[in-house]
Amino acid sequence: MTSSSLDPVRLTEALLFQSCGPVSRAMLARALGEEEEIAQIVSEVSRRTKGLGFELVAAGDGWMFRTAPDLAGALRAVLKRPPERLPRAVLEVLLLIAARQPVTRPEIESFRDAILPQKTLTLLQEKGLIRSVGRKPVPGQPQLWATTETFLVTYGLRSLSELDPLLEGLRGPL
Repeated sequence: MTSSSLDPVRLTEALLFQSCGPVSRAMLARALGEEEEIAQIVSEVSRRTKGLGFELVAAGDGWMFRTAPDLAGALRAVLKRPPERLPRAVLEVLLLIAARQPVTRPEIESFRDAILPQKTLTLLQEKGLIRSVGRKPVPGQPQLWATTETFLVTYGLRSLSELDPLLEGLRGPL
């Protein structure tokens, strides 16, 4: 709980600024106090940052500041750092995991009709985009894979439901 002398909008801005990932509703409630109207405060932060070089976006189960999209090209030119891109086959596996999670490696291979190299799963796991969520109770007990909060944040998603139109063809029986 905070002192009543602190401006809750400024405190929220500071928390969002210093955070390296999304700030959840629960974290804001701890910082601001349970009695504060979080939706109203977040709306005010969004209003105050409109038109600046960064914006407030919903990501995962919270909010975070991101660079304004119209500045991306200029920043890439100045930073001389090309955006990191995953190979097409790796993106395909990531989308399959997002669409069918939790899913096993043999299920992914069956859907793709191709062998899935372990290095693909390792790469996605190292980037924090997928995680093991247990084992399927079948002979051999293969690992079950699912996407992470980092996946949502990386691709600017609030939830997996935002991917529904894209993933529709990837769902259904194997």
